[in-house]
Amino acid sequence: MNDDSNIRKGTIFIVDISGYTKFVRETKSSTGAWAIAQLLEVLLSANGLGFKISEIEGDAILFYMYGKPYPVKKLLQQFSRMLLAFNEKLEEIRLVEDRVDQLSIKAVVHYGEITEYRVSRFSKLYGEILNEAHRLLKNHIHLNTYILITHNYINEFPKHDLPIFCGVQQCEKYDLGKLCYTYYPYNDILKKNHRLALVS
Repeated sequence: MNDDSNIRKGTIFIVDISGYTKFVRETKSSTGAWAIAQLLEVLLSANGLGFKISEIEGDAILFYMYGKPYPVKKLLQQFSRMLLAFNEKLEEIRLVEDRVDQLSIKAVVHYGEITEYRVSRFSKLYGEILNEAHRLLKNHIHLNTYILITHNYINEFPKHDLPIFCGVQQCEKYDLGKLCYTYYPYNDILKKNHRLALVS
């Protein structure tokens, strides 16, 4: 039975730990699991925009929010807060396990139609943008620390509302079709802008 009443537009925001696979392979299970749990916990605590949590998927957290998207500047500030909290926790964990040096975070942000359904007492998300967002985690960006924002999301705003510091625009072909996005590498220029934005 078709029921379109449950279809709503919203944001998918996936935060993923870079370097996770290598870390798991090289680290004792008990220590590694403890470290990853600590890092995921600080990412959850740094969720200052009030995104809902759909799932924690090993090394990634799937956040979502219904309604109009946040301005891109707000997303960059949110990512910056998460990265700051993540790096501060790395400093603590390094006293126990120095292999955490290889870890960082990246994020994928997408916008479109989302449907919710229930399995027993669990609520699950469904929609093409979920598949696309997960595909975008497997991109050709050769960096460990960045936020990728799809043009589906960015096109919800006038150009004059976008950040003055430019990201890198590109498109990639996947089995789902061509997906275009802008990614913001977390380099020294962005760090400076983000620090200023966080205190403003």
